[in-house]
Amino acid sequence: MTAIKARADVRDRPEADGDLVTWAAGTQLLARAVSLILYLRERDEPVTVSEIAGALQIPLNSAYRLVRTLELGGLADRSHRPYVSLGLRFMDLGLAKQRQVTRELAPVAQPVLESLTADTGETSLLLMPTGARAICLMAVEPSRPIRLSYQPGHVLPLYAGASGKVMLPWVSSQLLETVLAQGEGQLLAGGRTLTASALKADLKAIRASGHCVTHDELDAGASAVAAPVFSRSGQIFASVSVAGPTGGFTDKRLPALIDRVMSAAGDIARGLSQSWSGSTAQERA
Repeated sequence: MTAIKARADVRDRPEADGDLVTWAAGTQLLARAVSLILYLRERDEPVTVSEIAGALQIPLNSAYRLVRTLELGGLADRSHRPYVSLGLRFMDLGLAKQRQVTRELAPVAQPVLESLTADTGETSLLLMPTGARAICLMAVEPSRPIRLSYQPGHVLPLYAGASGKVMLPWVSSQLLETVLAQGEGQLLAGGRTLTASALKADLKAIRASGHCVTHDELDAGASAVAAPVFSRSGQIFASVSVAGPTGGFTDKRLPALIDRVMSAAGDIARGLSQSWSGSTAQERA
């Protein structure tokens, strides 16, 4: 596109906040809408439009327009004015994604996780990255009760806990910088304060070894061993881990746990690759 053509196109675009909309501004509007949705989720309670404007650092009229647009799509709820909360459409979207995950992942991952728990006596987990966080998709628990931060549907940081941290060396550089900034100064469950330099050192070790071991990072008194799961193209896809009371993750036992978790990660990667290959073959047929 030539400069003259670009200037002509700009004149045809609508105004927003008194300025001509550019492609960058259009991206900014989308980013604001995403930020608003995530803010409503993080607050986990109804908020006012003024609070939204303050949190997103945008003009009040822009916040009102964003809320009205999301409300039209069922993604924001204003039935209890002046408060705003997540719209009920997210229930439908969540169920749709849950059905997709169950259809595509469960046939491969569930048997592997069940076998992993049976062999180790620990909780087995499957997590996937979602933006600058990780989400727990599947968990198989042992017979003994233990309460962990990792439960299906829970969103967790990538900077702490083996299950999330093990995926971090293979994310994009932009996403890595975001996570490093998120983790800087965070107080971990065991009382240690996280630093970006310490996290970078952890990531270097994870990339070299292909696994991650953590103690007392998300839950006090809990430890975990995790390994990455890669897609056919070599992209990070998920993580497999076992987690449980720190007393069960002794130096003597760790090598066996690491081997078993890495083996499970390989089993899931191969199973998914075969599943995807089968789906591609059927589509071509």
